[in-house]
Amino acid sequence: MSLGYGRLGDSMDPKDEIKQKIDIVELVGEYVQLKVAGSSGLKGLCPFHGEKTPSFHVSRDRQIWHCFGCGEGGDCFAFTMKMDGMSFPEALMHLGKKTGVEVRRLPTVETNAKSRMYQVNELAQKFFRKVLLDSGSAASARAYVESRAIPLELAELFGIGFAPDEWDALSQFLRKRGFSEVELIEAGVSLKKKSGVGVIDRFRNRLMIPLRDHHGNTVGFTGRSLPTYNLQPTTFDSPKYMNSPETPVYHKGSLVFGLDLAKRCIREKGFVVIVEGNLDVVASHKAYVENIIASSGTALTQDQLILLKRYTETAVFAFDADAAGFAAAKKGISLARGLGFDVRAAILPDGVKDPDELVQKDPTAWKNLVEKSVPIMEFLIAHVTKGKDLRQVDDKRVVAKELLPAISEMSSVVEREHWLQIVADLLSISSDQLRSSLQPKPSEPLKPSQPSTPLKPLPKDEQARRLLFGYAIQTSSQFQTILSRLEPFLTSYNLQPTTYDLSLWITLYKLSRSAYDPSSQAAKTSHFSRIRTLTSGHPHQEALEALLDTSLLMAEETFGDIPESQMLQQIEHLFSLLNTLSTSRDREALARALRQAELAGDEEEVKRLLSTMPRL
Repeated sequence: MSLGYGRLGDSMDPKDEIKQKIDIVELVGEYVQLKVAGSSGLKGLCPFHGEKTPSFHVSRDRQIWHCFGCGEGGDCFAFTMKMDGMSFPEALMHLGKKTGVEVRRLPTVETNAKSRMYQVNELAQKFFRKVLLDSGSAASARAYVESRAIPLELAELFGIGFAPDEWDALSQFLRKRGFSEVELIEAGVSLKKKSGVGVIDRFRNRLMIPLRDHHGNTVGFTGRSLPTYNLQPTTFDSPKYMNSPETPVYHKGSLVFGLDLAKRCIREKGFVVIVEGNLDVVASHKAYVENIIASSGTALTQDQLILLKRYTETAVFAFDADAAGFAAAKKGISLARGLGFDVRAAILPDGVKDPDELVQKDPTAWKNLVEKSVPIMEFLIAHVTKGKDLRQVDDKRVVAKELLPAISEMSSVVEREHWLQIVADLLSISSDQLRSSLQPKPSEPLKPSQPSTPLKPLPKDEQARRLLFGYAIQTSSQFQTILSRLEPFLTSYNLQPTTYDLSLWITLYKLSRSAYDPSSQAAKTSHFSRIRTLTSGHPHQEALEALLDTSLLMAEETFGDIPESQMLQQIEHLFSLLNTLSTSRDREALARALRQAELAGDEEEVKRLLSTMPRL
């Protein structure tokens, strides 16, 4: 019996199958804006440490990535694990789902339990969807969806369904598919009966909107009670909205509704639109506003904003003309400013309470408002000064109390001074006098905790080694010639070891020699792949792969645009540099050894060392 991953009858390991099917550029491109660098590489700003100059490189040919700023790197699994805080089994499951590769089992209790929760929620979503479409008991729900003008394709896209008005319809459905009562309770779809044994459904007689993480996994639900249609004014059962409880896969403060569908458009448009309600997001897709997410009626948290910042640094908040939602959004706006977002506002017309209502009236109007958003301070100034007489000191005090804290939160000095001057002019006070009333400006914007820190620059000899080795791996026709010349600088220690441990180079040199196959028709990629295969399972696998990957990426970027006629000159320059540095290091080591021998009175050692001087 196989104890590994995979499917019966399959010869290929799922990990290898996933790596064959996935494109590292597309995967990384979901989070990092990449630009072409060299003949086959791309680069961008590293998502794992703060930087202003791109040092994060991706190779489509090799399907690897590496940051020369902080040292992080690897393949598609390493990126997913690092980017989303996943364990390897979780990354394997996620990328398997993304590429259509079935991963048959998970090796740990924790990840297996999470996988079961995902399955429960996914089946529950399909159950609710089927009930909405086909059940006679869902007639009122279908009428409500129709009244909201939600077309069939959008209801399908968002997975909207209906929980029937029955005690345990979903629970029985899931129990028949092998899930225990404990699993249903822990996943948040069922409740333990108050009396007796068994479970009942958490959601009953509600329109069900799936809550999905940014990968598209269903992790929970929002259940909306349906209005009663009669001659009396419309009323709603209490509570109007009911959410799934917190579970190991659903954390309210981390999930952003609609991000799984919006993230690509957010990157393309360059900004994200933030609304309050989930159905505002659904309606906006009808108006082709797809770079939109919902705060689900609460202020955005720092975790949610950090997630959004993977895709953009511009956030557009939507408010009605009376700014009824502004108070609830103030905390999120403040956090967004602290994280360095460019915060803007889309102001709805008078008499329109939310984007959903505007889309029903005029979809084009909503799209235009989003495209023509204004700086949040412009909106705030208009809102705070509305109805105020700025000749009166009391009104001036009220306006200053509202606006000065907002200016204090700005991390950009230019932005802060710009708005300070505008407010000073409004209040007929000099900006210098007003500046003294500002709270201390933040020294640094709030940032996500970053485990990665910038690395010191590589020594010149180490750079030369990596460039020459990377070039040798790329160009199989010159591999043996270059590696033979490089061998003394990879496999032998000087009298005084270099700052970089050469033991890794010795191992990598031997692996590359044994992996070399001059008869290969695809040596450019297969030689690299064979070396990678040989590093698998090695006690220093991670360090060896990092050394191999950085060498290749450095060589691709450095030599990618150099004409063939100039390559020999570049190669000779690097070997000359290695010789010069090696000779200099040897002379320094010899001088130290001579001083030590003279101090010890060892005349024989002094003679021996002096005899080596002509060679240096």
